[in-house]
Amino acid sequence: MLHRLFLLLLLAGPLSALELKDRLDEPSRTFNNVEKSAFLDVTTLGDRLLTIGERGVIAYSNDGGENWVQAKVPVSTMLTAMYFVDDTHGWAVGHSAVVLHTQDAGENWTLQFDGKRANELLLDGAKADYQALREEYDAADEEAQDDLSYDLDDAEFALSNAEFDSQLGPANPLLEVYFENKDKGYVVGAYGLFFATEDGGKTWFSMANRLENFDRYHLNSIAVLSTGAVLIVGEAGTMFASYDQGESWETLYSPYEGSFFGIQEVPQVKEVLIYGLKGNVYSSADEGQSWDKVATPATTNLTGSTIDENGVVILSGFSGVIVRSTDQGKTFSKVKQSGLEAYNAVATLKNSELVLVSDHGVHF
Repeated sequence: MLHRLFLLLLLAGPLSALELKDRLDEPSRTFNNVEKSAFLDVTTLGDRLLTIGERGVIAYSNDGGENWVQAKVPVSTMLTAMYFVDDTHGWAVGHSAVVLHTQDAGENWTLQFDGKRANELLLDGAKADYQALREEYDAADEEAQDDLSYDLDDAEFALSNAEFDSQLGPANPLLEVYFENKDKGYVVGAYGLFFATEDGGKTWFSMANRLENFDRYHLNSIAVLSTGAVLIVGEAGTMFASYDQGESWETLYSPYEGSFFGIQEVPQVKEVLIYGLKGNVYSSADEGQSWDKVATPATTNLTGSTIDENGVVILSGFSGVIVRSTDQGKTFSKVKQSGLEAYNAVATLKNSELVLVSDHGVHF
C-alpha cells in the first residue's frame, strides 16, 4: 500500500480542506481511453473485469478488456481498494476516507461514509475516552493514579490527534476493505484508521481504540481467514489479530520490521501469506501466531496478490515483478520482471490469465 500513499502526493498534490470537500461532492468525470488511467485495484466478477483508481474512476469490461465502460461514481477522490462478497454486492474505499457501495456489480455506486464522518467519530470517541479516564484518575488514590497516569497521557495524546485531524479536514485515506458478508465489514487506512459496520455500511463505528497502535502506524491490509480469525498488517511490521469475530485484538509478533502491504490466504492448506517491502514474504499455519520466511526471487516491493481456481498463488509488485507458487505458497518462481511498471494489483481470469493494473492502466 506504500505506493498508494506515494500516489496521494504525486497525483493529488497538497490539498486544502475546501479542495477535499469539493472532491467529495464532485462526481467522477468521464474520460477517454479510461483503461489507461492510474488504477490501484482490480477484480473479476464472473465475466466482468472491474478496476478502480485515480479521480474516482471505476471502469468495467464485459469482453475481456476489449471495451470499457465508466461506472457512475459520486466522488472524484482517489480510490484504493475494493471487495465483493458476491458478483453483485461490493464496497470500495479511498482517499478522504470514502466508502462506496454497489449492488449492481459495479455499474452504480453510492457514498456510505467519508472523512468528515470519520473525524466526527474519532473526535467523539477520543473525548469520551479521555473524560472517562480523567474521572477515574481524579477518584483514585495516589498509588492508583501513578498506574493510570500513562493511560491518561495516551488518551490526551489521542484527543490531541483527533482534534488536529478534525481541523485538517477529511484528508486521510482508507487503504483496504473486507466484508465477511453483506452486513459485517471492516475498513483500515493511514494513521491507524479502523472502522467497522454490522449493517452493510449504513452505519460505522471506530475500532481504532481496540488496537495497541499508539504511534498510529498505517494499517495497509485486513482479511478474515476461513478459520474466522481476522488479521491486520501494516507499516513497520505492525500486525494484529482477532480470534473472537473482531471483539478483542492482540498485537502479534512480527517477523520483519518493514512494512507489509497485503494478506493472501491459501485455503487449500489453511495457511496465510503476508507480503511487503523488498520482496519479503512470510507464511503462517497457526493464524498468525508464528511465521516462517518464504524465499522468493523478488527483491522489490510486493503489493498485490491473487490465487486461481487451481491454487496457484501469484504475487506482483514494483519493477514489473510477478512471482508464482504452484505448491501452496511454499516456494515461488519468477514469471516476469519487466522493470517498466509498478503493478498495484493483480487478478486471475477464468482461463488463469493474469490481469494487472498500474499507474498506466490495465495490462494482460
